[in-house]
Amino acid sequence: MIDKKNSAYKYTQIGLELAVAVLIGFYGGYKLDGVLSSLPWFTVLGSFIGMAAGFYLFYKEVKKDDA
Repeated sequence: MIDKKNSAYKYTQIGLELAVAVLIGFYGGYKLDGVLSSLPWFTVLGSFIGMAAGFYLFYKEVKKDDA
């Protein structure tokens, strides 16, 4: 059985969560820019929101390990 607490699995999961959050924010902002013809404003805003969400998920994982 894999020890998830001390394995690379945990760190891979954290990295993927961060990357996916940024990509979803970027994609959503890009699509919104396409609808509103305001490129690049919502793309940049969506990227920052995705980054914030990704770091929030990262923070939750780190705090879970402290407990």
